[in-house]
Amino acid sequence: MQSVAIVIPTLNEERSIGRVIERIPISDLSKDGFETTPYVVDGRSIDATREIAERKGARIIFDEGNGKGAAIRTAFSAVDADYLIMVDGDDTYPVEVVREMVQHLQTHDVVVGSRLNGTIEPGAMTRLNIVGNKLLTLLAHVLFQAKISDLCTGLWGFRSDAVRRFELAASGFELEADLLAECMLKECRIAEIPITYRARQDRPKLASLKDGWKIGLHLIRKWRLNQGLIPREKGAVSDASSER
Repeated sequence: MQSVAIVIPTLNEERSIGRVIERIPISDLSKDGFETTPYVVDGRSIDATREIAERKGARIIFDEGNGKGAAIRTAFSAVDADYLIMVDGDDTYPVEVVREMVQHLQTHDVVVGSRLNGTIEPGAMTRLNIVGNKLLTLLAHVLFQAKISDLCTGLWGFRSDAVRRFELAASGFELEADLLAECMLKECRIAEIPITYRARQDRPKLASLKDGWKIGLHLIRKWRLNQGLIPREKGAVSDASSER
């Protein structure tokens, strides 16, 4: 059987992580011929996130870094699977669509779940976040000719051979910008599916203006690196770019 890894970065998500894991369509994927394993990437939670995740059947990856980007880089270097699905642990994304995403990955390198082409439940995103996301997505299009509608989505799927080619450097919420830039630079075939985005049950961790600014700067930096306008720093390449 081919393998699917559901990679879930978490920080104090005890209220939602159990539901996220329960929603993974493991039995349906098994019928399709895929062995599915949830991985929770966590190192700094001070609540019961890890304990709940283990009870629900997830494997725990301890991350010593600080931020979502660091957690995903750790997971990508540690997990060995044919397909990797990245989804936030706050139960705002419909992990039920993983089966559809894996189907798209039979013919594409990457698949993205788009909130802006789908449905956003009331209260799930502020008007500021929607406008900011559209502007950042436009910037990605201008710099990298990226033809997707939702740069900042937290639901992505990858073929493992695509992940091994990525050179990721993001530590925090600029991760998605880093991923998209790498997808374009490595000429990945990208599919996009509309999704329903649910309202978060507690306070969001994303600081709209501060993190939006960081995301935009990261896109520009990646473009300048690719153009040779600034030197590439040593150690900026993720372990995920090496062969496992």
